[in-house]
Amino acid sequence: MHKARQWKTLGTVLAAVSLLAAGCSEPSAAGEAEKVPVVKVWKVDVAAASTISGGKIAPSDEIQVVSKLPGKVAEIHVKEGSVVKKGDLLLTLDAADYREQTKQAEAAIASAQARLRDTQAGTRTQELQRLASNVEQAQAALQVAENTANRMKALFDSGAISLAEYEKVGLDLEKARVAVQQAEAQYDLAKAGPTADTVAALQSEVSRLQSSLELAKNNYQNTLIHSPISGIVARKSIDPGEMAQPGVPLLVLVNMDQVKVEASIPAEKVNQVKVGEQVDVHVSSLGKVFKGTVEFVSPISDANSSSFPIKVVLDNREGELRAGMLAEVSLPNQTQTANVWKVPSSAILTKDNKQYIFKVDDDVVHQVEVSVGSVAGEWAEVLQGVAQNDRLVLKPTEALTEGGKVVVN
Repeated sequence: MHKARQWKTLGTVLAAVSLLAAGCSEPSAAGEAEKVPVVKVWKVDVAAASTISGGKIAPSDEIQVVSKLPGKVAEIHVKEGSVVKKGDLLLTLDAADYREQTKQAEAAIASAQARLRDTQAGTRTQELQRLASNVEQAQAALQVAENTANRMKALFDSGAISLAEYEKVGLDLEKARVAVQQAEAQYDLAKAGPTADTVAALQSEVSRLQSSLELAKNNYQNTLIHSPISGIVARKSIDPGEMAQPGVPLLVLVNMDQVKVEASIPAEKVNQVKVGEQVDVHVSSLGKVFKGTVEFVSPISDANSSSFPIKVVLDNREGELRAGMLAEVSLPNQTQTANVWKVPSSAILTKDNKQYIFKVDDDVVHQVEVSVGSVAGEWAEVLQGVAQNDRLVLKPTEALTEGGKVVVN
């Protein structure tokens, strides 16, 4: 396809002659040649294409930067229009509270780890000696209690003491026996060391506190908000000192190295285009035609119409295209092959309900009636009446007549 090259050439000529036209003089007196701008025309495959209007340029990526945490904005490192790379620091929240949480978590885990180490190390020798001494003392006290109980029994049997006195001695003996059992149990437990369940419980506590520490560290890191993409800061919605809330946009970033045209295609034309196919995109505000690639054709129509959304991706490394520009997408029509002429609509003059163009041959103009098809903005389709490389007056006036003399600008 050479249509894009033809459009580009025609657009260049039109731009040049339009500038010349601005300085043209009014028609001279009779017999003098009129200064006119002219333009060449080419035959292009416009009838073999369907034009989808109403498209709009949008960034390939548009990201709303939000905070994961509530906090006061301490500093903003970019401004609207700043060019950023992925990972660049955009915004900083006040991190004092989150630093303190990190310190507290670090202290708690240090304490838990110390308890675990002590438990795993087992009881110290000095502690075992102390518990063994407690057992010996309890056993000695039990021996004394037994001797006392034996004497008191003899006295009770002889009637020297009352039943209440004898029962008190028996109670003291039982207490001494329990004390021995407890001392021996403590000593045996210390010698055996901690149980597997005890160690496991302490290890679980350490793991829990480690998770709390990681959460505190993550919260602290989240006070530093970095750019998720490379692009441009399109909008800033907060200032230093204001409170950021989770999920509320702070900045909007866009990537304009590539852009996309978002448009809707009528149902009868939706099968004319396939994903991956190249199409022409005409941006009237720039007067240029760009090559694009169809990225997406929706399988379902718009909710409120029978048209289908499509997206066309364009390269924009030169930065000419901006979000919001209107664009027309030309889609190939596989069922039509006819060619027509496409000329500037300003080159067509309507007189007496007929339409004419004025061809320039050297310095003479010839008025030719033409058959005009569709007219879209600054372009018109001419079905007959022009030929390859015809030179046409760009802005003919009523003063032009067949065989008149002109000076070509």
